[in-house]
Amino acid sequence: MVKNSAQDPQDNSLQMKTRQYLVSGRRLPSKEDPNPKVISMRIFARNTVAAKSRFWWNLRRLNKLRPSHGQILAVQELFERRDTNVKTYGIVLKYQSRTTIHNMYKEFRDTTLNGAVSQLYQEMAGNHRAQPQTIHILRTSVLTKSADIKRGKTNQYRGDSIKFPIVKTVPRASHKKFRTVFKAKRPNLYRS
Repeated sequence: MVKNSAQDPQDNSLQMKTRQYLVSGRRLPSKEDPNPKVISMRIFARNTVAAKSRFWWNLRRLNKLRPSHGQILAVQELFERRDTNVKTYGIVLKYQSRTTIHNMYKEFRDTTLNGAVSQLYQEMAGNHRAQPQTIHILRTSVLTKSADIKRGKTNQYRGDSIKFPIVKTVPRASHKKFRTVFKAKRPNLYRS
């Protein structure tokens, strides 16, 4: 079903829908090791198939373990506990450019970590031409103290006295019987 952008005030097609998964796996049991160690990773991906693929990609490099010699035990999607409050997220990442690997720290303001990671992917694509598969998120944290926030772009929203003015007001009819499609007088949308 295609959504009409006139009916939907927020256009979700421009958002990268990143989800957070906890993927657990291990080596296949053998005679030498009948009960192998379980390895769990937090993976950001669009769906469970991409999360499993990312999990095996990381395990091959970190633990020398391929999908043919291991098994996935569980894939769980993680959700935010409080997704109504705006929080500041600090994200430590590394990415592969055309020349070398870069380490980076970025801060984003969002209601969920998934939204902050989506912003990260969009900013890295726009500013650094980084492909999503070359970005590796090493660590994330919620920054609660203003002393922890390092970037001025995110620190400017920390004050209690911040006010966002309403620059555009749409006059609405007081009752349903006064609603019409066409008006005889052009409405004034800006306050003077």
